[in-house]
Amino acid sequence: MYNLATLLDASILGGTNIPFSNNGPLVGGITHTAGATTIVVPTTGNYQIIYGASFTAGIGAAIAIAVNGTVNAATSVSALVATGEISGNTILPLNAGDSITLRNNSLIAITLTIAPNVSAQLDILLLD
Repeated sequence: MYNLATLLDASILGGTNIPFSNNGPLVGGITHTAGATTIVVPTTGNYQIIYGASFTAGIGAAIAIAVNGTVNAATSVSALVATGEISGNTILPLNAGDSITLRNNSLIAITLTIAPNVSAQLDILLLD
């Protein structure tokens, strides 16, 4: 999944999830509705999750993976520069039906890069 932010939706307030405007290939039963924030996995197993965001403002903000609404603290990555990119890579055990979101895990708003650049992306791979 990836997001092409516009001027109207580039600002992600602290504590809110980042939407994904577009889908890449959805295989293995993973579901996501374009424009929504939630991705659902269909199968119990270990998943590699690769995620990132490109931003133009938000020093001190952080992104993290939330599973069923609860942030996994080990996935939090902070924006330590005024503009740039932040990314993370994790392996998490997930259950069938779990919902995954990419959240601004801070109190600081982050302004995503606007289209045509990709402002956020999330890849989910079932490992076993």
